[in-house]
Amino acid sequence: MTVRSAWLTENGQTREDTRITLSGLLTPNALVAENIPLKARGGIVPGGFALTAANGGMSFTIGPGRAFVQGGRTGQGTYPVAVTEPETLTVPDGDAQHGRIDLVELVVRDDTYDGTDATEAVVRLVTGTPAPTPVAPSSPDGSALPLYQIKVPVGASAGSGGLTWDSAVTSLRYPTVALGGIVPASGFNGAYAGQYRDNSGVLERWNGTAWVAYPKAVGGIAPTGAVTTGSYLGQYREDAAGLLQRWDGSAWQYAEGRTTVLLSVSQTTAQSVPAGAWTQISMQSTEVDDAAGWSGSHTYTVPRTGWWRVSCAITWYTESTTGNRGARIYQNGTGVPRGTWLIGAGPGATSVGGSCLLRLAAGDKLALYGLQQSGSTITTLGGSGYATSLTAEWLRS
Repeated sequence: MTVRSAWLTENGQTREDTRITLSGLLTPNALVAENIPLKARGGIVPGGFALTAANGGMSFTIGPGRAFVQGGRTGQGTYPVAVTEPETLTVPDGDAQHGRIDLVELVVRDDTYDGTDATEAVVRLVTGTPAPTPVAPSSPDGSALPLYQIKVPVGASAGSGGLTWDSAVTSLRYPTVALGGIVPASGFNGAYAGQYRDNSGVLERWNGTAWVAYPKAVGGIAPTGAVTTGSYLGQYREDAAGLLQRWDGSAWQYAEGRTTVLLSVSQTTAQSVPAGAWTQISMQSTEVDDAAGWSGSHTYTVPRTGWWRVSCAITWYTESTTGNRGARIYQNGTGVPRGTWLIGAGPGATSVGGSCLLRLAAGDKLALYGLQQSGSTITTLGGSGYATSLTAEWLRS
């Protein structure tokens, strides 16, 4: 029969039936595509089969553990194995001329399939061949899971100092988990889209052709420095200034209503301004500068792309009552039409200015300029009870 079941029929269920059907509870074997339907990813249940030994000796112990050993043939199924008590083995003495590499493995021998004339599961040591450049031996028979390699130097023996186990042993154990579980290993292909693995602490998902790192801080806020490029629309992170940003699919945008940026600077010393030309206004006092964008050149470097409310005011002294007085916002060295205000001079001090909304990009430069058309040089009234100032406030992306 090609359709098999476990624990359905009253009689006739074979050991092979049981192994094949229950292997469906394990992660599939994707070494090659034809393995996926009926072969499981063999391996140990994480945490088992620890090797312990004392330096200077040649004997070692393999601790208890559970494992699933996949048979070599497609219809052979997967053998569940448990080692319930420690197993002690002894490494033969080293060769007099060359080093060698020995193999420790968990093996299932089933005569029905491998002709070994045995039906058993054992932990065994396979002795390698001494050579100038030794290689690990192959498993001689049965269906095996490799556990460890042991380097045996020339002349090693219990009477000559034995083995230094920390440097002699290399673990070959690889884990398996239940279907849908996260495999704590790398170096293998996924068997189905949506499979997950833990690759040295990084969660990865198999998309059908490749492993893709899973987005960090899913549903949470990624800490400063953890994420450079967003992994999904709507991801949040904290920037270096402690402000909240949201990934819009192509760039990080600041979360609206949660991350105000303010600038307020003012003039404390009167400034002489020639007639007939727009002149940059200097301001010596900084009341607030959240992003540290105000420079000694009396220019503000915009720290964040978005819509800004920019406001200004210039107060002119009464040295002349003729001509116009003006205030203008400059963006990247060019006057902004919607940020320009002009009025005629009055009999006393004349204040001119206003507020406008500007779409600015990070890195843009803002400055305040003034114009007077009296025909001669006059001064502003900074620091004398009148306001000459520039303010900017980020509103939204």
